[in-house]
Amino acid sequence: MPYKKIILTRRNILKRDGHKCAYCGRGDLPLTIDHIIPKSKGGDESWENLVAACLPCNNRKGDRTPGEADLTLRHKPYAPNHIMFIKTTAGRLEETWKPYLFH
Repeated sequence: MPYKKIILTRRNILKRDGHKCAYCGRGDLPLTIDHIIPKSKGGDESWENLVAACLPCNNRKGDRTPGEADLTLRHKPYAPNHIMFIKTTAGRLEETWKPYLFH
């Protein structure tokens, strides 16, 4: 069975990052999407270069890399798979499904 790739969207980036800032971990502030390597410095639109960021952290970072802005990523961004989205959307998985989903 072919699996669909998860589409790179703002909503899916926020879901992957747990609706928390990738720099400070706060989830109680409005979130934006941040390019880890800014587009002006060759950064691309990819799962590995985009993270959720609160407005204060995104403004502090500006058009710089996290190292230049003295910010540290709390986790390494990655391209999610469909299993992760099933787990976060469904909440609880049926035990009998696990051999088929996680094989």
